[in-house]
Amino acid sequence: MLPHKSHPYQEHHQIMYRVFLFIAVIITSAFVLEKDNRKLYKYKNIFAINAGKLSMKISASGGRIISFRFGNTEIITNSDEHANFGSTLWPAPQSDWGWPPYPVLDNEAYTAEKIGDTLKMISKPDIKSGLQFEKRFFPIRNKFIRIEYLVRNISEKQKIVAAWEVTRVPCGGLVFFPDGGKASIPVSTLIPHLSKDSINWVVINKEILSEHKKLFAAAREGWMAYAFRGVLFIKQFPDTAPQDYSPDQGEVEVYINKDKRYAELENHGSYTSLQPGQSLRYITNWVAVPLLKTIPIYNEHSQLSFFARSQANLIKLE
Repeated sequence: MLPHKSHPYQEHHQIMYRVFLFIAVIITSAFVLEKDNRKLYKYKNIFAINAGKLSMKISASGGRIISFRFGNTEIITNSDEHANFGSTLWPAPQSDWGWPPYPVLDNEAYTAEKIGDTLKMISKPDIKSGLQFEKRFFPIRNKFIRIEYLVRNISEKQKIVAAWEVTRVPCGGLVFFPDGGKASIPVSTLIPHLSKDSINWVVINKEILSEHKKLFAAAREGWMAYAFRGVLFIKQFPDTAPQDYSPDQGEVEVYINKDKRYAELENHGSYTSLQPGQSLRYITNWVAVPLLKTIPIYNEHSQLSFFARSQANLIKLE
């Protein structure tokens, strides 16, 4: 039998098809490479701090914490979930700047220096706010990670300001903290459940809301916790007296995005007068521990608040 001969039209068609496939592969590869390059560019200059099973990643872009994990469990949000991701520092009160935050302090490049286990990041001087931020991250005895914030007045005038740590977490957990009683703070649209042992509880479920919700609260003991995916995340910070709150702010605030893409756990330091050249210091400790299976996770459960309080007290002893 004679071999089959292709028709010239078929040969031309096959050649064009191969050329098309080749071009498609080149374009697709270029797109993937460009996408990967954008991702690398977005996350370049990433620094890691480790403490036992805890790991934290900080970007030089804004000195922003972009990951905090206990083992393989991620506790804070990332840029794939929403634009306002991770954890950052803002100056309070918000009435001084509105929205958006000062770019130099919030998302522009910080200089970074890591010596041993300590990472130091410094923002550029921000002429608009008259402030400069410095952030230091380091582990404490492989148990938790300490963050030291410095807010410096670089202007030629007096500044009155407070440190404001804003940490975004995925929805689907339970946030709680000791209630601080009454104080002169804004009216909340998010109402917590107050238990018999004076703990405020807020369920952060994933149901879509008709509007954003915000809780302003007085607090005590200097800690707030988030129970999430079998892990208890605790932020410990200096307790602030109500007379030292920034105008229209609380010591502890919880914000829930109406689309339930994330929630914010916020804590404020004292409203402080800074003369030119002066700085204030604000320290927070971050720890995450596995939740005991014997502790049920629901509102008004004293075992959970007792466990969180004991962990916060252990941090204070370090």
